[in-house]
Amino acid sequence: LVELRQCLEALPTDIPVPRAMESKYKFSDFSPDAEWAADIGEAGAVNRELEIRFGNRVDGLKLIERGPETEAMVDVLETWIKKC
Repeated sequence: LVELRQCLEALPTDIPVPRAMESKYKFSDFSPDAEWAADIGEAGAVNRELEIRFGNRVDGLKLIERGPETEAMVDVLETWIKKC
C-alpha cells in the first residue's frame, strides 16, 4: 500500500485534480452502501463501491483524476483490509 500511495502521488500532471466536491472518487469520506453491506456483506459492498468508482476489471483501470481524493483510496484499502 505504501508503493500504491507513492504511485498515486506521482501520477502525471496532465491528469486533472478536481475540487473535493467535484471528485468522482471521493475516497476521503468513504463508507460502503449500507443496503449492499446488508445484502452482500461488507467486503462485497466495498468491492462494489470500488467497481462503481473505478470501473470493472474487464474494461481496465483508467484514472481520470488525481489528488487527495484519489490518494485517499489507499486509506480505504488499509481500513477495509483490516476489517475484512
